[in-house]
Amino acid sequence: MINSLFTNASKTVFNLKPRIKPIVKLITNKKIREVLFYINNKFTECTFKRIIFQYYDTLNIKEIDTEKKAVLEYLKFNPATLFPYEFTKKYKDADIKVFVDNEKKLKYVFLDNKKLYFKKNCTEKQIKKLFSSLLLVQDIESPHRYLVDGFDVSKNDIVADIGSAEGDFSLKIVEKVKRIYLFESNPELIGALQATFEPWKEKVTIVNKYVSDKITDKRITLDSFFKNKELPSFFKIDVEGAEYDLLCGAKQLLSNNKSIKIVMASYHRHNDENILREELNNKGFKTEYSKGYMLSLWDNQLIKPYLRRGLIRAIKI
Repeated sequence: MINSLFTNASKTVFNLKPRIKPIVKLITNKKIREVLFYINNKFTECTFKRIIFQYYDTLNIKEIDTEKKAVLEYLKFNPATLFPYEFTKKYKDADIKVFVDNEKKLKYVFLDNKKLYFKKNCTEKQIKKLFSSLLLVQDIESPHRYLVDGFDVSKNDIVADIGSAEGDFSLKIVEKVKRIYLFESNPELIGALQATFEPWKEKVTIVNKYVSDKITDKRITLDSFFKNKELPSFFKIDVEGAEYDLLCGAKQLLSNNKSIKIVMASYHRHNDENILREELNNKGFKTEYSKGYMLSLWDNQLIKPYLRRGLIRAIKI
């Protein structure tokens, strides 16, 4: 009964935003709308924090690992955010400089002295906020940092960046690897990706398809795409909760004897971290989680234990 109450309570919390949006849209005054959204967000956050503390108070202290204790300690004095850690406070939108490429009619920022372009119609304010979050996500202390000591790319790697978004991950490694395939299903991002990787167009292929376990006009599987190509040796996978489907469409590729590294998002859905890790272990990979936890506050299905591992890193030698 208690577990059911916690589950229902969490679903109620994360359903508040959809309920208030239609009401707020009827209000024409922008400032009033902003205030109402702020109040709603703060109420949601406070309610969520109360639920998470109630849940962990029911557990024996021995059931709570050191990393979870660190998160709970942070939440005592700070807002509930995707990354409940102090390192997030050093990233400020105001510190970011945005430039305009008049020829390409696109805005860009510099990442490791290389131009990272953004899709058309992005405002300077939006770009600053987005780029700040991209830097934050890959902080050395982030639970979502892809590369760490002992888990990195090398000069002979063929990389499949699946769910590339703005392409910041591949831009950082483009000069370190042999070849990169960028998979991005959002057509609005393709122009910006082409601009970003134009200096390396001989070694970068951009694929505007959704990677899944099915083959349709808009969907491909990794098995089908790489059937007659040299296979990737490094996979970065972040596909908004479709990670398991992607693995199902890569059975042949992942079952071969080639040395492979995979870093995969494991926080989008409840229990993904266990399901995905088991799937990779069954295919002969040695796996580990990234350090720390994340809070997927937007997930309407967010249930106990609420804290999720950000990534799984997997190696087959």
